[in-house]
Amino acid sequence: MIKSEEMQVIAKEDLDIRNTEELQEMQEMQEIARRQSEKMAALGQLAGGIAHDFNNQLMSIIGNATMIQRTDDLDKVKEYAERIIHISQSTANLTKKILMFSKKESSTNKPINLKGVMDNTYTMVESILDKKIELSYKYGASNKTILGDEAQIENLIVNLILNSRDALENSFGKIEVGTVDTVVFSEMVLSHGETLKQGQYITIYVEDNGVGIGEDVIMKIFEPYFSTKTKSKGTGLGLSVVFGTVKSHSGFINVKSKVGYGTRFEIFLPVYNKKQSGKTNLKFEIKSNLIMLVDDDENVLDVESELLEDLGYDVIKFSKPLEALEYYNKHRNNIAFSIIDLSMPIMTGKQLYDEMLKIDKNTRALFITGYARQADCEDLIKNGEVIIHKPFTYEDLSAQIAKIYM
Repeated sequence: MIKSEEMQVIAKEDLDIRNTEELQEMQEMQEIARRQSEKMAALGQLAGGIAHDFNNQLMSIIGNATMIQRTDDLDKVKEYAERIIHISQSTANLTKKILMFSKKESSTNKPINLKGVMDNTYTMVESILDKKIELSYKYGASNKTILGDEAQIENLIVNLILNSRDALENSFGKIEVGTVDTVVFSEMVLSHGETLKQGQYITIYVEDNGVGIGEDVIMKIFEPYFSTKTKSKGTGLGLSVVFGTVKSHSGFINVKSKVGYGTRFEIFLPVYNKKQSGKTNLKFEIKSNLIMLVDDDENVLDVESELLEDLGYDVIKFSKPLEALEYYNKHRNNIAFSIIDLSMPIMTGKQLYDEMLKIDKNTRALFITGYARQADCEDLIKNGEVIIHKPFTYEDLSAQIAKIYM
């Protein structure tokens, strides 16, 4: 039998352990609360900026739509409509950036229009840079397609431009952005010891006439968290992210710099060869002119249907995927192909398509999305399927449908 004194000692030790554990738990909770507070403050600042931009763009859309209602001048109507389309596309780009901020970027590379990505990125950056900076841009490469990720390439270019901006003293100076064709006949050693292999490349360059980078620093610039800036001006992650992106695109990076004269970054990305694609192109037999259109948003469904009809197609439309599946099961031989929204309740677009494939393994579809689960998109891309992102234009839709027939 344990003596009472021993029992008291054991109880005291147990109490000390509990107190220590409670103290640690309380400290952990305080740390979590502090981090959450910082996160919420950052999100609040982000939300304020988003609200400001969205409200400005919505004001422009509403204003132009109101002017359409108030005029009978057909030329003015077209002008107002073009403004609405342009503003809406700008809003869509903002939405894309918000989604990039909130999720991991896809690691799936696919054929992308590099010129289109660079055109859009230049337009965006031009609007936010100090007007004292002379920014110039030229897409000089004859090739426009690479195998890559649009979001990552856009982020790469923005990082390099902002890095050049920070290198300009008092925001005065020049930044040149562009591309050139590059053919490497024999291997060459680049600035950081890498060997550029033989082949055809599109070279993206960003050049400034800023302060330049010293020899003692240039070998460290791609190291994570290395920065010559104060904490308020940079995290030291920008160029390490650039380096990682270049590697994930099977590319190479070179840096040329001279203190007092400026810096030139060169990104060598392999030219896309269609033979790289694993998809086997089979001749697509056109059964009819009928398209089965599936989208759970009835307002969007009506607009999409009208666009398709204006392109010359007959359309059978469904807002409920189960009803679409039932119709497909009975009338699949009359359907040329389907256009399916990926994000729908009860049954996603990919789940619907998988069920359609069980009925007919030769079924064809084009997928549309405003925001789909990343895994669904990646699986479809790997299988060579065509995906178009909302909002899209009449011309975008026509071009993507053309891919169905290839």
